[in-house]
Amino acid sequence: MKPSLFHGGVDPLKAAAWVLGIEKLFEVFPCTEAQKVLLTAFTLEDDARRWWMKVSKFEGLKQGNRTVAEYESQFTELARFVPYMVDTDYKKARKFEGGLRNSIQEKVNVLKLTKWVDVLDRALMSEAKMNQNSEWKGKKQDSDVNKESSRNKKSKSKTLSQDELAQRNNSASTCLECGKKHREICYRISGACYRCDRKGHTVRNCPHMG
Repeated sequence: MKPSLFHGGVDPLKAAAWVLGIEKLFEVFPCTEAQKVLLTAFTLEDDARRWWMKVSKFEGLKQGNRTVAEYESQFTELARFVPYMVDTDYKKARKFEGGLRNSIQEKVNVLKLTKWVDVLDRALMSEAKMNQNSEWKGKKQDSDVNKESSRNKKSKSKTLSQDELAQRNNSASTCLECGKKHREICYRISGACYRCDRKGHTVRNCPHMG
């Protein structure tokens, strides 16, 4: 038995005849509910098939990676083709809420809102707050990285200064008086104590000897 095809249109008699033919088919060939849906969809052609494709898309509509505003725009566009699914504010609110991303849906669902506009507003507010928190965490991470970089630069600068000092000491010439390397006036010339660099005594009788 070949099922009758339905091309759509506004003629109620054609629609009724198609429904009757499908019902007779189900009487002859018992099917599960899922199989009935598939078989019915198979008989749709032209405008009727295009309508069914939009119905299917609306039934499986989810926010995914889109913003709440982008999700709402497509929700409203597709809802025009399935008015029976959103013919009350409560049904529209539940359908929209059910398609929200889990992280947002959790914050909306707990409020048990019954109006679609309230669900939309709360979803937008939750999304904005989550974006703010994410932006704050990003700035904090950047700040921590900058602080660490600054500490590394200071440590490197300090190390370079010590290295430069060592290089300057190593570059000092050997004193002809005492035979040691130094840049200051030799204690033998200045007459200062070799231990404390003060004049008036020698290292042997230096009062600062411990």
